[in-house]
Amino acid sequence: MIAMSNSDASNRHQSLNSLKGEAIAIQGVSKRFGPIVGVDCVDLHVEAGEFLSLLGPSGSGKTTLLMMLAGFEMPSSGSITLGGRDLTHVSPNKRGIGRVFQRYALFPHMSVAQNVAFPLKMRGVRKDEIARLVEQALSRVRLQNYCGRMPAQLSGGQQQRVAVARALVFQPPVLLMDEPLGALDKKLREELQIEIKTLHASLGVTIIYVTHDQEEALTMSDRIAVMDKGRIQQLGSPVSLYHEPSSSFVADFIGKMNFLNGVVTGLDDCRIEIAISGQTFDVARSQIGGREEVAVGRSVRIAARPESLSPTDEGERAIAGEIETSIFLGPHRTLIVRTEDGTQLQIQVPSSHRDSGVTPRGRTFVRLDPAAVRVFAREA
Repeated sequence: MIAMSNSDASNRHQSLNSLKGEAIAIQGVSKRFGPIVGVDCVDLHVEAGEFLSLLGPSGSGKTTLLMMLAGFEMPSSGSITLGGRDLTHVSPNKRGIGRVFQRYALFPHMSVAQNVAFPLKMRGVRKDEIARLVEQALSRVRLQNYCGRMPAQLSGGQQQRVAVARALVFQPPVLLMDEPLGALDKKLREELQIEIKTLHASLGVTIIYVTHDQEEALTMSDRIAVMDKGRIQQLGSPVSLYHEPSSSFVADFIGKMNFLNGVVTGLDDCRIEIAISGQTFDVARSQIGGREEVAVGRSVRIAARPESLSPTDEGERAIAGEIETSIFLGPHRTLIVRTEDGTQLQIQVPSSHRDSGVTPRGRTFVRLDPAAVRVFAREA
């Protein structure tokens, strides 16, 4: 338990409106479980007040990295600092970090108000101050009228909002969130994404958010660290990751992506010419992703978002294919097209209350926007 005098507690807990985040520096952090490497020499600086998501598939190391930040796992090597304070070997209860997990971990025998008050009681805050801060925290998550209810009387979304209020009530400089919305249905999850993002914008706390849901990361984050095999594969804003992925892995993991096989047939200092299914396309060299150099005769993968492809009746500079199905998704329609070499493509076209005019099935040509693709050297 953290000891804190009443005067210190009173000075610290003035108002959630004054909450300020602190910067986190992760330097050379690794975690090994015997012969298994969970996190492999990660360097990461998180700005004060930033919302950063750790995104990746299961086993990529994102939760292990978060557990080291929380203090539940100790690094095998490297260091972690918060606002210049070394936390590498500090116990979890002395880090002053808020935590929200997928399983809300609310005390079932305590009311909503008692659950939220618990961290303050552990810190020796005065009773009158506790009452004020609990009311303020619950008001922030729009549950001020639920103080006397028990967790079993709440919906999943309400329970998660109580967990957020409890994590914020003692004004931590950092909030760690591990798949906090994973147990909720899609509509409620999307609503809470906006609520958490809005709350972050108003409070300024530093948030590190773990998820395997790329749409969630794109919606909420200032920056995203895409992880795989214990390493950060790319770090950047949602816009840069979506439009400028540095590898085939990142391109495939962030958003929907089509991949076409091609061969380099010409290049100069500015452009690269690629043959795809008998058609040639000119692409700027700046659109080449990864570190490998391409050369004439080299096989490449062309990554194209569904919205960068369009169906057309004209075969010039277009790829022939067959529309297998058309899927109505409200604001847009997705066409599934099979090209002559067997590649399946998803094409996104606008839809309206009227028929889009696209033949549900039948032969078509697919036009590629060369300015909106990324090119990667194919692995041997």
